Amino acid sequence: MDDGAAVRRRNTAIEQVKEQVASRAKRTARALQELDAYPKMNEDYAMTSKTGGVVTIICALICFILFVSEVSWHRTTSTTSTLSVDNQPLISEDGGTEKMKIYLDITFPKVACSLISLDTTDVSGERHMDIHDGHILKRRLDKHGDPVESSHVKEKVNKFKGMNDTDSEEEEEEEEEEKPNLPQAMPLGGPLGMLGLFGGRGNMMNLFASQFPEGIETAFKNEKQEGCEVMGYLEVNRVAGQFHISPGKSLQLGGMTIQLAVQSANLNMTHHIKRLAFGESFPGAVNPLDETLRRLQHGAVHQYFLKVVPTTFLPVNGGDMSTNQFSVTESTKLAQDGQMSGGKPAGIYFSYELSPLRVNYKETRSTFTEFLTSVCAIIGGAFTISGIVHSIGTKCSAAIKKMQSPS
Repeated sequence: MDDGAAVRRRNTAIEQVKEQVASRAKRTARALQELDAYPKMNEDYAMTSKTGGVVTIICALICFILFVSEVSWHRTTSTTSTLSVDNQPLISEDGGTEKMKIYLDITFPKVACSLISLDTTDVSGERHMDIHDGHILKRRLDKHGDPVESSHVKEKVNKFKGMNDTDSEEEEEEEEEEKPNLPQAMPLGGPLGMLGLFGGRGNMMNLFASQFPEGIETAFKNEKQEGCEVMGYLEVNRVAGQFHISPGKSLQLGGMTIQLAVQSANLNMTHHIKRLAFGESFPGAVNPLDETLRRLQHGAVHQYFLKVVPTTFLPVNGGDMSTNQFSVTESTKLAQDGQMSGGKPAGIYFSYELSPLRVNYKETRSTFTEFLTSVCAIIGGAFTISGIVHSIGTKCSAAIKKMQSPS
């Protein structure tokens, strides 16, 4: 009897504990129900309407459009810019001067390729004359501006290169004394009035015959009314300098350079700059001289003064690109017959200098957290507004029906 009573008491205590646990669970559930911000309604008592269906469809379409717009915005990058002092060293790792590439594509519709030369010089004293290196091509154009087949001119890299050094002026004077007493200018006759400025020894007539098989006067008359397209890139020292395209020709004779200068009063240096860039292009880059046409008078000296701004571009996918931008101002003057104009013969001149400031561009994109937050805000806002619109529409409809119903 005692054992049975003890078992009953133990079972009774267990049942009481279970009842207490169940009671606490019910109280917790009731408390959670009271906190429910989204009360439910029995479907039997829920009222639906055509207006509600239309509002729901419109809300879903708006949500979809806004979601697609948000995805597109998330995939789009934005660019921020900052300024800093340009501290890029001028000396490269191999001990030479840091280089800079100048990309160009310039068309001269009224001057033949045999009449013009491309020369460069910089403040370090390095000079390249009549460049036809492996990166620069001259393409002949007919009088209609169409390319002449097999007309690319391509010669050895740095075929003509002169080095000027202000520290070696005495040596240059000694060399001048050792040179033979040659005339300073040799009139070559013809309507162009070409002059030959040269030094050194050698058979000049054989040199001219090899360079101008059809005759030097015929070559410079341009009877076929050809044009010329100069394209490629220059690799120059990363210092201030100048490059220009002007009438003339440089020839090599006995280790010396002969510069054939043309009286350019009758030459028209009208030109079309298809491209001019200092370094590689990057998204959003603008080169102010691209697709620029300048119609010039005969014998004009057209000068471009360029301010080159070092630029760093940091794409969103990593890495960086060091390039340049530039601004430009221009001036034009006429060369006098048989004279220089401001120390320059007729032609187009590009004088550039580097800015001490560097522009840093960085691409950015919104994070996934920002994207998710925006999507949630769009969906929640759309449904909230649609609920307000539906409520207002329902009340207005009920009020109209009440006014129309007979009293």
